[in-house]
Amino acid sequence: MDLFAQPGAPRLRFDVDTSACDLDDLAPCGGVDVTVGGDVAWADLVQRAVTSAWPGVERLGGYGGTVADVVRENAEADGQAVADVVASVTARDLTDNRTRGFAFTECAFGPGTSRFQERLPGGRYRYDVLEVAFLFQLGDLTTPIRDPELAAVLGVEPGGRVPIAEYAARRGIRRG
Repeated sequence: MDLFAQPGAPRLRFDVDTSACDLDDLAPCGGVDVTVGGDVAWADLVQRAVTSAWPGVERLGGYGGTVADVVRENAEADGQAVADVVASVTARDLTDNRTRGFAFTECAFGPGTSRFQERLPGGRYRYDVLEVAFLFQLGDLTTPIRDPELAAVLGVEPGGRVPIAEYAARRGIRRG
């Protein structure tokens, strides 16, 4: 388990479970389960994913705010969406102050939206996103580049992939 914590902000953390990479693990995807506090800066998660060779959010590095903000909006860029790697979300429902887990299918992700955008009278969000569990595959290559314009800029055919390190360098994402 890998924890990054900051004093006074207990939700600012990464929990990384790489047990699906063990030889005796029966997980079909060989992925990495990364649970991130909702208050973690989105840029920190993207940088960590790029540095750790976890493809799936490398094209979303241009978004600001927290993990909660970006997941709530189901941010999309260059053919990649946050929902592509979300496994579940833990949130506090402010209507009854209860904490509950939402499986991916319960998150109601759509282009630029999710269930976590619902607002209460007065304008506050109904759900306080406490943490998000992501499931990343391991790999040194980006996810397939579906956007034709981005593929042309990167010099690959649509559906092609490039090394994450090269993509990060060309798009200005720091590696470690």
